[in-house]
Amino acid sequence: MGEIKQRDYMFDTFRGLLILSIPMSHFTKMAGNQYGAMYLTGGFPEDSLFGFVYITINVFVMQAFMFLSGYFSKKPDRAQETAFSTFMWPYLVFTVIYYFIRMFFMDGANLKLLTPPFALWFLFVLFFYRFFLKYMVRFNWLLPVSIMLYLLAGQVEEFGNFMSLGRALSYFPFFLLGYYCSKERLAWFQGLRKRPLLLVLLGAVLVGITFLLMHSDVKVGWYLLKQSVDNFPNMLWWEDTLMRILIFFVASGWIIFMVNIIPSKKSFISYIGMNTMPIYVFHLTLRYVVEFYGIYVGVISCLVVAWFAVISLVIKNKYVYGAAIALSIIGCYLLFSSGCLAPLYGLVPENIYLLYVLVYGGALLCGVSFVAPFWVKLYDLLVTGPVKGSKLAKWLQK
Repeated sequence: MGEIKQRDYMFDTFRGLLILSIPMSHFTKMAGNQYGAMYLTGGFPEDSLFGFVYITINVFVMQAFMFLSGYFSKKPDRAQETAFSTFMWPYLVFTVIYYFIRMFFMDGANLKLLTPPFALWFLFVLFFYRFFLKYMVRFNWLLPVSIMLYLLAGQVEEFGNFMSLGRALSYFPFFLLGYYCSKERLAWFQGLRKRPLLLVLLGAVLVGITFLLMHSDVKVGWYLLKQSVDNFPNMLWWEDTLMRILIFFVASGWIIFMVNIIPSKKSFISYIGMNTMPIYVFHLTLRYVVEFYGIYVGVISCLVVAWFAVISLVIKNKYVYGAAIALSIIGCYLLFSSGCLAPLYGLVPENIYLLYVLVYGGALLCGVSFVAPFWVKLYDLLVTGPVKGSKLAKWLQK
């Protein structure tokens, strides 16, 4: 009999921590912009906890996601077979959904499938990585060429939002690092666990670099790696190149640090890591709420999300559950359409510590809530429902 392969929950826990950091990053930027506009000189407060959290997240989180995606793409044929259903189809579905959401929040929303809106670029880019991987890996110099393109992406203005070319080129080396990283090589990197002093030193250096970046002249928008240096007037071409080299090693250092400190045991965070997609796509609605209606209404919206999560966990009878969902939807409609929340629109607490509590409490609450059955099933319905419908249509035509 063959030996049963035991799941390493380290990867799931890693993904769980990464996905929880995404709403934290988005809430930080939106609330930080509002706080700076109301109580400071108008800019994002980079020399605060907001700056520390935002910079720390954006120098390595998406790079780590790409690394893990590449690590689990070692069967290029299988990666190609699943690329459309796993990434492109959800991208198409939620691009259309968020087109209508943007129409509600903003005037003049455009539906441009080749210009991914906001965080949906991740699905768009991963589709192309995985679909064409079997062809690209035939090129022996793929990894060094990808690093050269990573550096070049900061110099070419055309590498921007169209097809997310800026990000596609900037994150591709990390996807390849994951693909080429063998299980044995990863275990070699994890050997740092046996040298705790070096591990602590690595963590201290990485945190220290964040503090230095907080007080540098680099704007926080640069860390998204989606635009060329031409979009940052105070930055020279060689500064962009040096920063990209620095971020490459900083992101790699964070990945090494994380794979050494994250346990391999099953936990609630590992469960979150196995259900990342609902968090990734649904939290964007709350990001819009925070941006256009302020942090108070954003936190109330997070509580609404949590309410639907609690209902799906507590109520077992399907008829009572259905009635509770229907009444809750009606209640939410009355709450947000009645105008009773209007006095809170656009407001941000002047007390920065209260703002921290609201931002990070709300972000974590929505992240945890979106893995509840209600939201997971809603995601499955939105993604697989149209697919099943098309299959039914084909069956009827036979």
